[in-house]
Amino acid sequence: MGYTNLDDFLTRAAARLDPPVGAMSLKEGGDMDFLTPEEVAIIRPAAVLIGIIPRKTGATTLLTVRPTTMSTHAGQVAFPGGKVDPIDVDEVAAALREAEEEVGVVPGDVDVIGKGPPYVTGTRFRITPVLGVLPADFVAVPDPTEVADVFETPLDFLMKSANHQTGRAVYKGKERQYYEMPHNGYRIWGVTAGIIRRLYQTLYDG
Repeated sequence: MGYTNLDDFLTRAAARLDPPVGAMSLKEGGDMDFLTPEEVAIIRPAAVLIGIIPRKTGATTLLTVRPTTMSTHAGQVAFPGGKVDPIDVDEVAAALREAEEEVGVVPGDVDVIGKGPPYVTGTRFRITPVLGVLPADFVAVPDPTEVADVFETPLDFLMKSANHQTGRAVYKGKERQYYEMPHNGYRIWGVTAGIIRRLYQTLYDG
């Protein structure tokens, strides 16, 4: 089973994701096994916005390309987001703040649906994905110092398991499997694809 329409997607999300406010209950995933105990002790909280845009031609998901000058995940496709700062009351606030800074999302215009399962990266971030619906007429205003490119990928493409390809690579001396979802010339892979895969499993598996 997979995506059928936006209403069904949002109904499932509201029922299966953690509420916007409150403690996390969904089990985290990601690259925890590749971290040493010392690295686990200094994992930093982060958050990203999975922004859904209800376009007339079909719902899309907002994605960015990180500049090659970034210290981590340089040049990779990513959701708008970043570290949770002391000024942020929680992960939702962090995701909305970062999305505003990076691509011009107005926090008050976002209908926040819920929080997905956290994803721990090999770069020692615990990323909380925040699912929210943006206005249908949203126009991105990217900050060139933080974003190299902005694009949209159809939600029905991302929420279809047949499009979740797998690859293998050696990371920190261990072989690991990763997901990738190439589409329209963009390579959606690694952490971002892992977050998408976890969202799909949360909503449609079981």
